Amino acid sequence: MKKIYLLFAIFAGCLLTSSCDKQFLDKAPGVDLTEDNAFVDKASLEIFMATIYKYAVHSNFRYRTQGETVTTPASGYTPFSGVNATDCIHPSSSMSDEGDASEAAFVSSNRWNEGVILPNNILNNEDFRYFIRWIAIRQINLVLKRIDEVPDADDTYKKQIIGEVRFLRALNYMEMLKRYGGVPIVEQVFEAGVKVDVPRSSFADCVNFIVKDIDEGYKDLPATYSASQTGRATSVAALSLKSEALLYAASPQFNTATPVLSMGNAANNNLICYGNYDVNRWKLAADAAKAALDLALANGYGLIDEVANRNPKETDNGTQGALGNYRVSWETTNHKELIFMYQGGAAGVGGITNIGNAPLTFWNASCYGSFWSGISVPLNFIKKYEKMDGTPQTWDAAGGDDLIGKYTQLDPRFKQTMSYTNSYYTARDPIAQIYSGGKDYVNCKGGVWLRKYIPRNATSGNFVMNDVLFRVNELYLNYAEALNEASGPVKAAHDAVNAIRTRSGMPDLPASLTQEEFRQRVRNEIAIEMVNDDHRFWDVKRWLIAEQEGVMKGNFDGLQITRSGTAPGYKYAWKPYTFETRTFNQNMYLHPFPQNEVQKGNLVQNPGW
Repeated sequence: MKKIYLLFAIFAGCLLTSSCDKQFLDKAPGVDLTEDNAFVDKASLEIFMATIYKYAVHSNFRYRTQGETVTTPASGYTPFSGVNATDCIHPSSSMSDEGDASEAAFVSSNRWNEGVILPNNILNNEDFRYFIRWIAIRQINLVLKRIDEVPDADDTYKKQIIGEVRFLRALNYMEMLKRYGGVPIVEQVFEAGVKVDVPRSSFADCVNFIVKDIDEGYKDLPATYSASQTGRATSVAALSLKSEALLYAASPQFNTATPVLSMGNAANNNLICYGNYDVNRWKLAADAAKAALDLALANGYGLIDEVANRNPKETDNGTQGALGNYRVSWETTNHKELIFMYQGGAAGVGGITNIGNAPLTFWNASCYGSFWSGISVPLNFIKKYEKMDGTPQTWDAAGGDDLIGKYTQLDPRFKQTMSYTNSYYTARDPIAQIYSGGKDYVNCKGGVWLRKYIPRNATSGNFVMNDVLFRVNELYLNYAEALNEASGPVKAAHDAVNAIRTRSGMPDLPASLTQEEFRQRVRNEIAIEMVNDDHRFWDVKRWLIAEQEGVMKGNFDGLQITRSGTAPGYKYAWKPYTFETRTFNQNMYLHPFPQNEVQKGNLVQNPGW
């Protein structure tokens, strides 16, 4: 039987007294809300909606205020309490070739690199929001069931609320779909004390459920909101989610006759793939991306693309030249490229989140007297950056003495994403001393530090940052990838990816690329453009390349860097070396369901677990 038993304690655990931070989200009730008085009037429903957003919207950086890491729910379970620091989860960057949590053996992402993910530790090591989602889904279903009871809500408002919660339900199902494949589809509200018996639905049914929620709700959502309503779901966000869902559905991991690993009973393979390949799924994905992009552009969204910022310069002494469009797009707030963001962090203002003195300081935290790990970037990933003329950079195994020259030649996005030798580092320490004997070389196994999302004026681990779930650049890349798979490297596919390259001062892709060549180039473009946006970890799995050498498996290389000579004529020599060998097993393409859920006897576990 393909069934899951979800304790009512999970569904009933919606703590209606919780509230989100930020503008419309910043609505705290004067008294505890119950399920009955949440619908007594529009004002009460707005408070409940703020609570739903807090439960339903995830962070790309896995804020620990989002959920307590527990293997099973318990009496008095409090989803938004703090947790022990040793349960820290880094951004997914350090679970793939994007990054390395360079120290701190306790960092949960390292369990993926060691290949020791298990059903009894998956919640601690990635999906600590597993139970939180079911709470959110119950809250959403409650609104859909009872919204007509709100006496002072007109039809227009009710339709908007329904559109919002349908988007949020689809968002949570998408997060489960990409981790587990098919999961139970729950549309009803269960009563207290009832043991819930709902089967896992097929992968196809879950995709259809996500798309149906979006299609039925997005037209009743506005494309934009006033500043006081920052953070609410828009029609553009909804179509962006549809684009993502159909892109995953069309990808090799799921759009296939046979999964990587078969279920114990092959009849259950429909839980984790379609059971056939259909190129039309790529067309649906391309159409969805185009529809989302067209709606975005028609409503004032667009790429940050100022001509003056296309060739940013940073001098060796760390002074700042032009900002660069790419850096503007991830560092500044409330601009036209941002579609939907997580805004539930503490003390956030203006659409950004204050992460506090947390393990999310991506630089080398040890130089700040902290035991937290920074994220360095392996040479495996640095090799993806082209030279500014669009040709590959060479990284000879024997090394060389021209490191600064190598960096200077790279795609401007490298310079705006990384802290590298002699580049800008932080406001407190403006020049990155990344070389043997330099203070910023401590634990920097890759040879550069990941800097994207650290504001330039940050002076400690306590800073505010964007936490973006959907943005315009992703839609261009979704469209380019899907259109190439559906129709080959047609002009529209080239135009979409070239729009991304042009805004960073990179040349167009060659017009003569074959479908396979375009596939590889657009995948590389996605890796570079979406670095540290919680995409790479999932992309390499949906493309079925995670087990390739140097992606999530095999040798991971960094740069040994030495300085010689005297100021101001220092030379910096570099040599590749292997700092780590990682393990990726095929069962890791899908998450295991938590062990305690499986032990209830009716949940079919994913293959290989």
